[in-house]
Amino acid sequence: CLRNRRDGLVRPGNPPARTPRSSAGNPAHPLFPRAAPMNYTPLFQPISVGPLRLKNRFVMAPMSVHMTEDGSVSDAEIAYTERRARGGVSMIIVGSLCIWPDGNFGGQIFIHDDACIPGLRRLTEAVHRHDCLIAAQLHHAGRETNARTSGFQPVAPSYFEPETHSVFKAEYDAPRVLETREVEQYVEYYAQAVRRAKEAGFDACELHCAHGYLICAFMSPLTNQRSDRYGGGFHARMRFVTEIIDRARQLVGEDYPITCRIVGDELREGGIDMELSVRIARYLESLGVAALSVSAGMYPYVRTVSNMYHKHGVNLYLAENVREAVRIPVMAAGQIDRPEIQLHALESGKADILCIGRTLIADPDYPDKLREGRLDDIIHCIACNKGCHDRSAEDRQVKCALNVRTGRETLDAFAIRPAREARRIMVIGGGPSGMEAARVAALRGHRVELWDDRPRLGGRLRLAAVPPHKARYGEACDYLEREIRKLGVDIHLNAAVTEAELDGRKPDAVILATGSVPFVPPIQGLSGGGAVLVDDVLEGRAPVGRRVGIIGGGAIGAETAHLLVEEEDREVYLIEMRDGIAVDLPQDARICLLHAFGQTPSLHQITNAKVTAVTPESITLERQGQTEVVDRLDTIILAVGARANQGLRPALEARGIPFLVSGDATGPKDYVKAIYEGFVAGNTIAE
Repeated sequence: CLRNRRDGLVRPGNPPARTPRSSAGNPAHPLFPRAAPMNYTPLFQPISVGPLRLKNRFVMAPMSVHMTEDGSVSDAEIAYTERRARGGVSMIIVGSLCIWPDGNFGGQIFIHDDACIPGLRRLTEAVHRHDCLIAAQLHHAGRETNARTSGFQPVAPSYFEPETHSVFKAEYDAPRVLETREVEQYVEYYAQAVRRAKEAGFDACELHCAHGYLICAFMSPLTNQRSDRYGGGFHARMRFVTEIIDRARQLVGEDYPITCRIVGDELREGGIDMELSVRIARYLESLGVAALSVSAGMYPYVRTVSNMYHKHGVNLYLAENVREAVRIPVMAAGQIDRPEIQLHALESGKADILCIGRTLIADPDYPDKLREGRLDDIIHCIACNKGCHDRSAEDRQVKCALNVRTGRETLDAFAIRPAREARRIMVIGGGPSGMEAARVAALRGHRVELWDDRPRLGGRLRLAAVPPHKARYGEACDYLEREIRKLGVDIHLNAAVTEAELDGRKPDAVILATGSVPFVPPIQGLSGGGAVLVDDVLEGRAPVGRRVGIIGGGAIGAETAHLLVEEEDREVYLIEMRDGIAVDLPQDARICLLHAFGQTPSLHQITNAKVTAVTPESITLERQGQTEVVDRLDTIILAVGARANQGLRPALEARGIPFLVSGDATGPKDYVKAIYEGFVAGNTIAE
């Protein structure tokens, strides 16, 4: 049961009617915004955390970046972390160092043995080279892992059902309850990890006491039902963390800074709420912790990592709640990712320190750029979580949709170097892949032209920004357009490239980034115009009636359904062949979408269904061996994917013009892969 307390969701109210995008001119908002000048000096004031002096208020939030396969510190992770240290942040908290193997949830650095110290020391030395502090977040997953990942049955203070929410496949095995003598052993595991962190050169340690992990599970009355000395009342539930800190002090002394990340609200009935969080914070302060970092939620994905569905600074009220109760510094986390919200957090007294994680994944130089006034150069995180926090991804290693070099710092192929000879490059297609290709090619010194047959750059990613809570996809398009305009790329809009154009322009090389076009499956009745394309709906070209059938319940179909029911009083039937809706969304965004669907009785989800025929007013489908008809429909929308558009390929081949293909033109894909392919094309064209 989830508590609906200040859930942080963006609630658009009554959204404005969509206007036909095909008739739009330049973007409604400028690409180079010039708001009233703001004084960002408070963000760069030093602050003390125990004996440490932080040079500014930016701390890199702890995150699991999955850059190790065996728990050792990889060269790739050292390079990734050092790159962030070079960008001006005051301290980096290395996320989720695993204190004992049965607490491993995958892709974590280990700190369970003294043999780990030399590798960890390489990491701390790399960060210290750049006037940056480094802390180790010590972590044990508790019940939130499985034997497939760790090789062990999960452990917990009490039995608690593994998550079986219908949005997700079950990720966790049923936990084994720790005996009293075992709890004492885990106290030692944590304390020895603190010692190892100090010996490895970490300036501080953070105990992960949030998100339902092991320490938090002992603190929470929801997950701790023990009857021994580690369970029962408040002080008994706090005994585990108390003994960890006391034993650690015996090993590292009183002066070594230990901080805690706590949960400001677990957002679950019976769990830690805002009142209990304050009591926990005060108690930890009495134990001598140097600072507190305030997060929210419990896995799976109840706002532990926020996304586009949540507002900027979603957890600031929780940090403020704690800060009002303690005297030690309080760190805030959760989409504190824009200068205005950062300044507001400090000046309004909601926090002392700002934990920025994905902000630095997107742009490692964010603090320096802000300090130097280079706001137009910042790559802003858009909280899509596609590259950095998508558990459905085949490769979990950290990536960023808008910064292809993130996570690839050691790979020479991703260094942008001047071209041996400046050439005339024609990029055909102004979607995200084409814009990224043009950006990188221009950075290398090529003379670049970008052609697109639409009135506005962005391609289908612009359409992805139309549904509720997805406007930040438009910000991604704006960023790419801003970059290529700064680089002097010659942009041609409303300009389809023909064979005659190729003959007249005579490019030295071409990047074909012409994207994709909607796929129309061979379903009886579709060829007669029985349905409208989802692109036409999102662009405002196709009117939509009150009773709507949508064929295709992937991300684009599901988000279009969300748009239609929020826009007007509609009855929408969403039909999908697979056994779930929007399974191609990142899981944390998917739970928000399906939560919204669950509160919308006029939106009907029909899964495991194969559409066999359509008429202008009905959809016939087969499900579980039965034929069903959804009838009396005013509008039928087709949202079943797309197919590559390579219409110009034969003309390029016939003329012998060197070309590369990128993005959806090689086959439909998500925009993270499309931008990646655009980077590679721009970095290798005319070599």
